[in-house]
Amino acid sequence: MCGRFNIIDDPLARLLVDIAGGGDFSLETELNVAPTQQVPVFLTDKEGGWQVKPMRWWLVPYWSPEPSNKYTMFNAKSETLTKSRAFKEPFERRRCIMPVSGYYEWRKENGVKVPYYIEPVEAPGFAFASLWDRWRRDDQEIYSCTIITTAAPAGMDEIHHRMPVHLTNEQARQWVQRELPLEDAAQMLVPEIRVSIKMTAMSTYVNNARNKDDRCLEYLGEPRILN
Repeated sequence: MCGRFNIIDDPLARLLVDIAGGGDFSLETELNVAPTQQVPVFLTDKEGGWQVKPMRWWLVPYWSPEPSNKYTMFNAKSETLTKSRAFKEPFERRRCIMPVSGYYEWRKENGVKVPYYIEPVEAPGFAFASLWDRWRRDDQEIYSCTIITTAAPAGMDEIHHRMPVHLTNEQARQWVQRELPLEDAAQMLVPEIRVSIKMTAMSTYVNNARNKDDRCLEYLGEPRILN
């Protein structure tokens, strides 16, 4: 799963430029993003132009009677997208990218939940395969999103049994295309590490989602590299 991540404007904005093939995009640095916060989502408009749109990180299906946190909707399992009432239509028609600098997973060690920070070794950030939806009632409107997860491959599974699907730049460009066959979209969701990543033990300061300052990036160990 992915329950916490961060956004570091520079160099993450460069990832958006690389995916879009140009343009001028800006992001606001957030060092400990938690579910239900507003996050930047990267997607194309009807004319095919790229845009950054703020959305609630916890999907609210358009058919839902009201916004609710009753069900866990900040992650969507890749294996059940076409079977889920909440995710089936977004998978077919509303695919997007979540730009992320790095994310946190926790492993219990000697009775302590130790956070591990997972980030690219050289790439300016991750392009997470994501879905979005729009909920409207009367004069209220909520744009929301979810991150797609898949089974963690060997090495990653030592920290957690699932991981967010991260796409190459070319895959990201294809992912948002409305005419992309669903079979091709589904193929992008297989468990695979597509860029070199490193995993590093971090200070437990980040465990509290209310902590948002630089101490959230306090490294405590040597990184482990996965290719």
